[in-house]
Amino acid sequence: MAKQMTFEQKAKKEKKVATCPVCHGPIQYVRLVKPVRNEAKGSWKFSDLNVGICKCNQAEAYKV
Repeated sequence: MAKQMTFEQKAKKEKKVATCPVCHGPIQYVRLVKPVRNEAKGSWKFSDLNVGICKCNQAEAYKV
């Protein structure tokens, strides 16, 4: 059997953080969900997309 990881080992483990090449800030990945109206039927559906957001593109990503 494999050796079990203790809580201390988990706490010391570093997280992998992607950095933005423009502002050198950390990139946080979020799921962006936007409502889309179907003109033919008049119904709504949701479009979802995984997006990497940092300080420099935060305003653009959340613009509806």
